[in-house]
Amino acid sequence: METRNLCGRDIAVRAAQNYRALRAKGITPRKTIDIIIGTHCIVHGVPLLHADRDFDVLEGELGLVVLR
Repeated sequence: METRNLCGRDIAVRAAQNYRALRAKGITPRKTIDIIIGTHCIVHGVPLLHADRDFDVLEGELGLVVLR
């Protein structure tokens, strides 16, 4: 199994940009870790399998790919 660093400087900066983009649309993300996980998946092209409605916003607004 491959291991990955979830959040380095680049992901942290992109996560902050994604957070601000959502806030500009009037959407307040509930958890910082969800933004970090979602951003990591978006940047690295990793589909996300989840059972957390907070990721639905990231899918609809930021293009997060979700496995169903």
